[in-house]
Amino acid sequence: MHPAIEVKAMAMTTLQTLPSDRRTPAPRRTRRHPVGIAVAALLSGSWCAAQDAPADTSSRITVTGSRAQQPVSLAGFGEVPLSQLPLSATVITRRQLADAGISSLADITRLDADITDAYNAPGYVNQLAVRGFTLDNRFNFRRDGLPVNAETVLGQANKQALELIKGTSGLQAGTSAPAGLVNLVVKRPAGRVREAALSWSEPGTLELAIDIGDRAGSGSQPGWRVNASTARLDPHSRPSRGDRHLLAAAVDARLGQGLFEAEVEISRQSQPSTPGFSLLGNQLPSAAAIDPRLNLNNQPWSLPVVFDGTTGSLRYSQPIAAQTELVLHAMRQHLRNDDRIAFPYGCSSENRYDRYCSDGSFDFYDFRSEGERRTTDALSLSLATRQLWLGLQHRIGAGVLLSRHEARFNDQAYNWVGIGAVDGLARVPADPSLTDVNTNRRERSTEVHVQDQIVLDPRWTAWAGLRHTALTRSAVRTDGSRPTDYRQDFTTPWLAVSYRVAGASDRAANRRDDAAPTTLLYASTGQGVESEVTP
Repeated sequence: MHPAIEVKAMAMTTLQTLPSDRRTPAPRRTRRHPVGIAVAALLSGSWCAAQDAPADTSSRITVTGSRAQQPVSLAGFGEVPLSQLPLSATVITRRQLADAGISSLADITRLDADITDAYNAPGYVNQLAVRGFTLDNRFNFRRDGLPVNAETVLGQANKQALELIKGTSGLQAGTSAPAGLVNLVVKRPAGRVREAALSWSEPGTLELAIDIGDRAGSGSQPGWRVNASTARLDPHSRPSRGDRHLLAAAVDARLGQGLFEAEVEISRQSQPSTPGFSLLGNQLPSAAAIDPRLNLNNQPWSLPVVFDGTTGSLRYSQPIAAQTELVLHAMRQHLRNDDRIAFPYGCSSENRYDRYCSDGSFDFYDFRSEGERRTTDALSLSLATRQLWLGLQHRIGAGVLLSRHEARFNDQAYNWVGIGAVDGLARVPADPSLTDVNTNRRERSTEVHVQDQIVLDPRWTAWAGLRHTALTRSAVRTDGSRPTDYRQDFTTPWLAVSYRVAGASDRAANRRDDAAPTTLLYASTGQGVESEVTP
């Protein structure tokens, strides 16, 4: 069995502060200080969980398990399995996603105790927290290693696995919150696949998904794969019924020694969102008096939140020498959102805007931000090689990542329309007037990274890497007012050393291969840079 034990210390320091009239503060550097110590104890064999068990061995319960042997592609060290990496990470496989009935990002909280809800209202963007730190939906998500914007609904029907690196991720990302980094691994052609699934959850949520694929001939022939899903969404809160659809296709083909891959994903979700309750003056709402199924966004004019997304990528991998491969990877993501809600917020009669009124009433607003457009472009060129230098085995990775993010909005409605109450019976008029300006944002970044795994001997390994980021950001209100911009360069290093302790099976077989059960001890230190921007 390979349980993992980890101890870390992390503190955050400010990298730079912009003048108070700037709307976009500069990134904040986060570091594990002085050294983040991680001890991963991967114990061989099995554990017997039979505390106070009777003498009859037939009633004994044996629990076995192991740390994942599959690689973490986002880490950047090729095929090194997770059990041998000096970092804390989780890999959730396609089979685990299916067995747990996971159809949205919020559901992965079932599979890892480190992951909790940050704000997961039905019908809205999923937000997660890792070890108490909230993931930034703009900067903490990757798709096959390239940055994507998660201010949308990220479908799971065409995902092969989810990778989560926990802690600062300055080696893998230019800017990201210290919670970690999520990578969505897309399904690719994998021979003959014929699968269908029908799932039911909550009061009446039904989803149908299909996964089919094949190759034209042998393993080197062109391949294809199609995933499609459709769901009727009917959560506990009401009225909150909606629907979700996804269609994705992937193809690949050998071009000489190289591999060309292309894929596209189209998704849409339409569902009324559910606002949360709040304090009633200085009192918590009474569980006996409040219907937990009630959605306060229940006005006759309430409209659903709509998320439309299209993402496509091209990837070409080419061996250029023995144990050396060059990869060119490009991706574009285009999102269009209509964010709309009858929004209960604050209590003007008591001049308090962080809770509802003492009598259970609240101010009602008509909020509408329609036609939101978010576009992310990414282009990556990377090189991976294994070389023997000065008698030491090196696994080297290097590359450059160019990315561009743009968020463009229209003026929005945010209008007071009356007084509501927690019994959900109040009816107020609509006011969709576009009276409030929004903020458009742009960002360009260039990231250069290099890393090396150095095998010092069969047990000791040194790890090192750094990423240099140059970014340019700007923001302006939709009426042309309050423009601001800044440029910044920074370098985020990462270092680690690991020691593999031979297990009993290793000594018996006198072997030292990656698949052998071992205990891994490691210490690491790294930095990351976080951006703080008020939505």
